[in-house]
Amino acid sequence: MPVQLNIFLLLFGGLQGLILSVFLVQRKVYRSAYVFLVAYIVVMILQILLKVVSKIWLMQNLLPIYIISYRFPFLYGPLVYFLTIFLLDRKRRFTPLELFHFIPFPLAVITVFYYINTGHDSYFVALFMDGGIAALLQLLSIVIYHGLALYACYQHHSSVKNYFSNTRQFQFKWLRQFIWCSAIICTIITAAIYFMYVYFPRLSDLKFVFALLTVFIYWVSYVALKQPQLFSVVYGNANEEISSPSIAKLVVHRSEKKYVNSGLNEEEVARVISALEKLVAAQKVFLDAEITIEKLAGMIPCSRHHLSQILNEKLSRSFYDYINGHRVEEAKLLLGDPSRADHKISSIAYDSGFNSLSTFNEVFRKFTGQTPSQFRKLQENLSRKQRV
Repeated sequence: MPVQLNIFLLLFGGLQGLILSVFLVQRKVYRSAYVFLVAYIVVMILQILLKVVSKIWLMQNLLPIYIISYRFPFLYGPLVYFLTIFLLDRKRRFTPLELFHFIPFPLAVITVFYYINTGHDSYFVALFMDGGIAALLQLLSIVIYHGLALYACYQHHSSVKNYFSNTRQFQFKWLRQFIWCSAIICTIITAAIYFMYVYFPRLSDLKFVFALLTVFIYWVSYVALKQPQLFSVVYGNANEEISSPSIAKLVVHRSEKKYVNSGLNEEEVARVISALEKLVAAQKVFLDAEITIEKLAGMIPCSRHHLSQILNEKLSRSFYDYINGHRVEEAKLLLGDPSRADHKISSIAYDSGFNSLSTFNEVFRKFTGQTPSQFRKLQENLSRKQRV
């Protein structure tokens, strides 16, 4: 790749990153979350711009800035982690104590200026000035914080299944993709920084790897334009009332011992189950694509907590699995109905209460071990044999 082309790509990446940052700020999306995303993009922009400037010129004129640019990966992990947990909990507020997660970078900055001005070396200075040790610490930071972000997604996704019949509105797929892409790219960049720093000038061509930052920024920009709801629905607005029920952050709702301190008794449990069965059989409440445990509890009536507890302990299902189990049964009836043989799978999905074809395929296969198309073909074959 010619040097001019690499500079061109990096400059366009920096420009696009700036445009994306302005876009996010103007959208006024959920404040506590977008601050971390904007900060993440700004760090990438700085990383890109410092790779456009001549390395020799930086070393001669801005040596501290040049060395500090190689310590930017200390920021990527914590920024992605806080972006994730603040997206998953809209009510969360950043506390001063959480600034300690970012301590490695300012320590690295202080160490760089201290070493350049004094020339004194020590074990502590080596932690941030030695290329190999610094790269290892950065890789550990990237792996640990991205791992924590993915774990937060997993726990929260498990938790919301006790309250919602679909999880599309939480856009977990995009968030997981973002975390994985960030982890891979940050790891590659950190490795490239190490080899460029230690083996300069022999491996200076590795600077072309930084074009990956441009690709990543353009991917996020593409998602922002293609699915703008990701930056309005998911992030929300700090001034808006949140209509959905508050969900405990990063909590998997596990069964407790028999209704301890819950205020439930066997008579109440029987009443709730009976009312629930009537709502499912007579009114087919599962056909409501936006049904939530809050709404269903109000129809019984009972508290949301009691309904969740009964579903988990008596019926051994989360709210998500309970509702979608009935939707799958409805879909099986529709798929086996000869009068609907010409209906598309997507039509069957929406008529069964699903609001996403991909979710329908995933859930149907989970409950039946078959795709909807496979199930329909099997039913057609059985019907044909019976007629013969």
